[in-house]
Amino acid sequence: MPPTPGKKPFSQPIPEQLSEPVPPSSVIIIHPGSYNLRIGRASDTFPVAVPHCIARKKRSQSTPYQPEAWLARPECNHPDVKQQKRLGLKSAEEALLTKPTAIGGYRQLTPGRELASYNCSVKPERTDVVNPQKWTTTDKPYIVGGDALLIHPSSNYSLHWPIRRGHLNVHSGSNETLNSVLADLEVIWQTVIETHLNIPQKNFQNYHVILLIPDVYVHKHVKALMNLLLDKLGFGAAFIHLESVCAIFGSGISCACVVDVGDQKTSVCCVEDGISQKSSRIVMEYGGVDVSRCLHWMLGRCGFPLRELNLSLPVDILLLQQLKESLCHMDINDNGGVIDQFVQIKRPQTNIIKYNIKLGDELLLSTLSLLFPEMYGLHGAHLVHVQSRFAGDPDDPHDESYLRQTQRAGGQSGKTKKDNPEMTRDASESSLIQLDENMQVQGDDDSNDAPDSLPASETKLGRRTEMEEEEEKESEPVAQLMGVDEAILYSIEKCGSEEMKKKMYSCIVVVGGGLALFEGAQDWLQYRVWLQMPSNQRMILESMDVITRPKDTDPRVVCWKGAAIMACLDTTQELWIWQKEWKQYSCRLLRERAPFIW
Repeated sequence: MPPTPGKKPFSQPIPEQLSEPVPPSSVIIIHPGSYNLRIGRASDTFPVAVPHCIARKKRSQSTPYQPEAWLARPECNHPDVKQQKRLGLKSAEEALLTKPTAIGGYRQLTPGRELASYNCSVKPERTDVVNPQKWTTTDKPYIVGGDALLIHPSSNYSLHWPIRRGHLNVHSGSNETLNSVLADLEVIWQTVIETHLNIPQKNFQNYHVILLIPDVYVHKHVKALMNLLLDKLGFGAAFIHLESVCAIFGSGISCACVVDVGDQKTSVCCVEDGISQKSSRIVMEYGGVDVSRCLHWMLGRCGFPLRELNLSLPVDILLLQQLKESLCHMDINDNGGVIDQFVQIKRPQTNIIKYNIKLGDELLLSTLSLLFPEMYGLHGAHLVHVQSRFAGDPDDPHDESYLRQTQRAGGQSGKTKKDNPEMTRDASESSLIQLDENMQVQGDDDSNDAPDSLPASETKLGRRTEMEEEEEKESEPVAQLMGVDEAILYSIEKCGSEEMKKKMYSCIVVVGGGLALFEGAQDWLQYRVWLQMPSNQRMILESMDVITRPKDTDPRVVCWKGAAIMACLDTTQELWIWQKEWKQYSCRLLRERAPFIW
């Protein structure tokens, strides 16, 4: 790993570390997602995938069942939602009509009204076959993973998802505080490790952990997760790394534009030689579950609204997800036209219901919503995120803000010395002492990672430095939601040089299960990016590779496998943060040893 620039050494010695590499069998890789938790030893071929949720027994049995919003989204509750979805659908249909097929022809849209007329007349067929899947019955205080999704709505349990849209699910709506989310994560991770990896909690101190975090992260949340691993769970050592960089290691590529489409978020980031370009990171709050919601809308348009499903219940949402995975595609070269399709409704311990319906372009247009997110009907200012500037932490007196201000003060001092050569050293030291006092006052306020305005103590120090202005420019908010193709263009154009942009356009790696698993996704992304990229880049670009299955690997586990590869490298031994060190130095170690600019 190359050294991370802009770091200040500790003033106190760090405890002596082990010189021998850590064996992969004693390294646990944790990749927490919004829907799935992927976890396993670095020596394992594949990780264990468990739904990242927990059902806790309610204190009062009279409390009504209120499932947490998963498929339905409050961002769709605005007056222009229908018009927005229709405009998005129209754009997707135009793209479908104008994209040439492999043989040079053009596809025609299927007759929607005829399909709706037929499907409305189809009656459900109740079979004699009973779905063997059973509701979870237990009296335990909590249930983790897949069993938690099969809790009957009448049971005295409440379902919690500790991660939503790629971040810790901290919100005021259902009293989900940071401490309660961390408590859920502690129980989930400990239970999965003990159950699936057969490692008792008393032996955690003998294991090391690599934690994958999103490319656009919240600093105080990462600090809390490290504290959870090293203090609460008691692992011997740990370090963090970005999902995009791990995807590069798992793909066996030195540099690429990494597109990660998961269940609830889509992130794009450019990575060169193991370094994530901070200015190129962008995350949008939509993913595979939004495609499922779009499919439900499209099926309703063609006369098949799936009335048997209650889309506020997890079991029915999973059924819709399964229909999406088995039916939807992005292959414009298939036969097209109207097809007969059998659809089965399987709910636990009930008779299977079967439909024989006709479907057309709905199966393709639903997935094209990833390129035309207007079809989701989402509206809100928080749907797109870029990396925010770290506001500072009380445990780290020499954080980014301190370095930024000392740099500014140093520049002013140099200018003053030039104007007045007789300025004494005592005056310079006095200004730095005052500067450090100002930083300690600022460190007490950790309510936001990205303040809207600079503190008064900063503005009084004079003109901003060039480094600070560049960072603020990088973290400018994005005005509107973009399709995956537009996000790729946005991310690459944020790169610093034309040569780097050429490298990123030439290699685009798609990971995650929200897009890469659809047949034809590779062709669509290549076509859309090539169509919209700057003409000067198109002229000098020799080829554009869009990789959806790196090394023929399941795209959902590429990031996890990249972290497993990283655990075996000699240079990784310098990144471990040991439990004893963490208790002494806390988040200062993240600034010193994180393999990216903290």
